[in-house]
Parts: sequence; C-alpha cells; structure tokens
Amino acid sequence: MARIGFISDIHGNLEALGAVIGDAEFVGCDAMVCLGDVIGYGPDPGACLDLVAQNCDVMIRGNHDEAVIEERLAARFKARAWRSLETSKDQLEPGHLALIGSMRERGEIAGLQLAHGGFTKRRFQYLYDGEAASASLDALKSPIGFVGHTHLPSAFIRRGDFGVVESHTLQPNTEVALPRGARVILNPGSVGQPRDRNPDASWGVLDTDRWVFQARRVEYDIDAVTDRMRRLGLPEFHALRLKAGV
Repeated sequence: MARIGFISDIHGNLEALGAVIGDAEFVGCDAMVCLGDVIGYGPDPGACLDLVAQNCDVMIRGNHDEAVIEERLAARFKARAWRSLETSKDQLEPGHLALIGSMRERGEIAGLQLAHGGFTKRRFQYLYDGEAASASLDALKSPIGFVGHTHLPSAFIRRGDFGVVESHTLQPNTEVALPRGARVILNPGSVGQPRDRNPDASWGVLDTDRWVFQARRVEYDIDAVTDRMRRLGLPEFHALRLKAGV
C-alpha cells in the first residue's frame, strides 16, 4: 500500500469534497481514510456521507457525526453549531443514520492509528499544540497516528520516549519526510471548513514507501456552497468563514 489519502472535517461541503476526491484520483491513492465530521455546518450532509462511503476504506466518527445520533452530545454544542446540526438531521435519511452508527470510534490501517480528536480517553480533545498532543503521543500504539478535529494541517513529533513534543504547521503541497524511530501525529486539515486562513480544501496523503506526508490544497467553488447555505437558512457566520479560511 504505497499511498494512503486522509480526509477530515468535510462538514457537509459537497463541492470541496468532490474537488478533493478528484485530486486523490489524480494522485493515485491506494486507499482512503475519513477521520470524521462528514456533517455539520454545510448544506449537503447526506450527499457527503454517500460520497465518503463510496470512496473511503475506513470511516471514523467525529463529534458532529456522533451528535446526530447522541442527543446528549448535541446539547453541548454552541448555538450556531447546534442550529446547523439540526438542519443536517432534517436532511438525513435512515440509511445515513445507520452509516454514522457503523463508523468506528477509532481505527487502524496499515499499522497506522486513526482517531477524530486524539488517542486518550478524551476522544474529542483538540490537539492544537505540543502540550495537548503529548498525552496522545504517549497513548499511541504505533509510530504514527492520524487525527482531524482542529481543521488545521499540522504535525506533532516526539523523538525519544521523553523528548519535547515538536509542533509544526504543514505548508501547502509540500512533502515532509517523517523521522524514523519517532512518534508522530499528523492532521491533514479540513476538507470543508479550513481554519488556517487558507480557504482551499485541505487533505493529506502518506507515501508509505518513501515515508513522506503531504498536506494538499485544492480550490473549489466556494460561492456555490455559500449560496446554498443561505438558501437553507444556515448561520451566515459559517458561510462567511469559508471565504476567509478561519
């Protein structure tokens, strides 16, 4: 398995997802992984779930996905996120809910560990910095783990059992050689709602032969998404942030 593609945080953005799937076909991925949050915020949750199911070999359940089937989790969402979630629920069919229920809380592919937020008991922890990532690096059972959740393409590296955790922002379309013998957590960024001030859809590809990772960026029709969001009455805040990439 030479190339594995990683997508995360699609958030109902079908245009962005379609552009990323097209880029993955161009790259020639041998397998695809979804790290969660297929729904929420965006206008096309059902179509995104269908496309992910068609293209991904492993699907991890994110907090927005889980909140659709677990009301106790939805109750913790902020008002705008909850409103978008309720719109998503209204659009989903029973088959979509069953698909979400079948997603894994955590998973593995080719010896790589997979999660939405992290690898401790706090499944939906945000790994924004090295301090937050430290416990998840301790909990890793393999050299490399993949997460989403923060919407930021990033890497956390610990060289040695007690080394300082390095925190790196991954530059667009730049290959990064992964250190052998280290523990690494990689985040491919967000397909449907990037928050690193770059509005282009973000995803990642790992070359397991060369041991390099690349966070790729893909342009898509943002106006088409925001127009549909407004027609559905989704929060304007979420439409505006797509163009700003925040």
